[in-house]
Amino acid sequence: MKTIRNVLILVDEADTIKEVGRQLASYMAPVHVAIVDAADFAATDLLPADAYFLGCQEPHPARFCEVERVLKGINLAGRPCGLFTLSSKSAIEYLRSISQDAELAVFSEPLFFESLKPVDRAPKVKAWVHAVLGRS
Repeated sequence: MKTIRNVLILVDEADTIKEVGRQLASYMAPVHVAIVDAADFAATDLLPADAYFLGCQEPHPARFCEVERVLKGINLAGRPCGLFTLSSKSAIEYLRSISQDAELAVFSEPLFFESLKPVDRAPKVKAWVHAVLGRS
């Protein structure tokens, strides 16, 4: 298994999703993590990353157009990918669909952040992040 040194977290414009992205990043030390708003995304952001986390509040955020376009034409086969949202199953279905052509190794269990009890969030989010990255 390849060592993960760089992680890209792509988020939509919702402040709540950006905050979830920051929480995910806090459990990845010593890995280098870049959190990128989809509005600021460039195709060159993808290749340096060894793993990805994609998050949006609702399906089809307007700012994900470039992300969609690039993922249709790039091969990231086998690289780990976690999908997250606050509570929208349709957002997860959307993220799963845009990541298919890139052949990412999408983790089977998405993170529905709001479904976690506040008291359980930290340990469950940490465990989920480590599972996506293949850590024990």
